[in-house]
Amino acid sequence: MWTLLERGFRRSAMWAYAINQSRAKVVMDPIYLGVAKALLRGTRPSEKLMKERFPSNLYFPYRKRSRKLQYFIEDWDFGQARPDLLTPRQRQMMHTVALGETSGSAVADGFLRTFRTNPELAAFFGTWFTEELNHFIGYHMYLRQMGEPWPAARGLEVAETEVRVYADDPMEVAACNMYQELIGFLVYRSFAKQVKDPFLGKMLAQFAKDECRHFRFYEDVVARHIQKNPSFRAVVLKVFLKATSPYNQVSGSASNVLDHLAMGAFYFRKPEYEYFLGENEYLLGTSLRSFWDWYFKGLLPPCRFCSKEPYQCSCEHFEDGEPPPIRNPGWWKQVTSGRAASAEIDVDEWARELLEERKRARAEAAPS
Repeated sequence: MWTLLERGFRRSAMWAYAINQSRAKVVMDPIYLGVAKALLRGTRPSEKLMKERFPSNLYFPYRKRSRKLQYFIEDWDFGQARPDLLTPRQRQMMHTVALGETSGSAVADGFLRTFRTNPELAAFFGTWFTEELNHFIGYHMYLRQMGEPWPAARGLEVAETEVRVYADDPMEVAACNMYQELIGFLVYRSFAKQVKDPFLGKMLAQFAKDECRHFRFYEDVVARHIQKNPSFRAVVLKVFLKATSPYNQVSGSASNVLDHLAMGAFYFRKPEYEYFLGENEYLLGTSLRSFWDWYFKGLLPPCRFCSKEPYQCSCEHFEDGEPPPIRNPGWWKQVTSGRAASAEIDVDEWARELLEERKRARAEAAPS
């Protein structure tokens, strides 16, 4: 009986994820916050966090580091890409990660509007946007090499999404961004280790490093705020419980949202899980391991090789070559608005032009 109830609860929780940034947010947010407070009852902020010393303006050191690490993805030689080496799941995953990065234009105005009175966060937003542009461009350039470019109208639908801002409080939005940068880092890192195309593996590893830097910036902002306001830990945990991300607003149907959740969760293995727990320990003062064990249990089928839950799987290679069991694999070709997109926003046209520009530059540099 308990197993049936638990299974029903998990199914309900997954569908709740699909709608927790919709109009239902006003009802669901207090529930998530209440659960977070209950889980943290009797705990204290971590000693490590409380002893940290942060500069008054975290953007200055970030900007200095960013200047040294700056790159432009169109300078990479996409002629070396080998999409023929990808498994069916990996080809599908490329569309999922491209959607996440394409959503940047849709979510950006809400971030900037919330951060506009916080110079530190507003300044970081500008740098973040240009750094994330490498990911947006890089994924769509690779999709063109795959022979699976998005229709222009598909990109338009994502850009036109009226994304509901995560929160009115800039610190809560910072916590939301921290969470999605953390998950992006962990998933990209894991995905990079599985792909057989060396070019894509290198690109994913670079993007993972970018996401890790973004995560660390937001984490420092949030940790500094917790030092002054320990009760903010409950808000951070609420964000984690909601699995806050743009996917549940830009994916279309709820079933598409859950497919993207499953695609990302497949690459969330034991190394990623342990890293995740470590960040919980630092930010919340407790890893909540028992709770998260229960939370992730049964989310996906067991690993084909070790038979363990994916989040407990330590296999070096865990892909079986089978296509992912998702409901709508061709979502990226589908357009619901019926309105044609102008050539100016055709993401594939941008990818094509950047690839051609790379070829022209190489030709001009070649000795005559």
